[in-house]
Amino acid sequence: MHVKITPNNQITSPDQIASQVEAVGYTDVEVDSTAIVLTPVLAQSVEAVRDKLIASGISEKDVADACAWARRPKG
Repeated sequence: MHVKITPNNQITSPDQIASQVEAVGYTDVEVDSTAIVLTPVLAQSVEAVRDKLIASGISEKDVADACAWARRPKG
């Protein structure tokens, strides 16, 4: 089976291939010698993100403060 590489360096795969892979927004790409390896990137759960924030020392108050700052009136 073949894929098409467009002039913009985009890869178009046949429906037969795409239907066998779980639909994800992003794919990790690696070059292994002469092969291109595509691996779907699975979204993390909310708990995994929360655990990562806690491990980084970021509290719920820090997140709330950052949201308030981002939503402040500009000008």
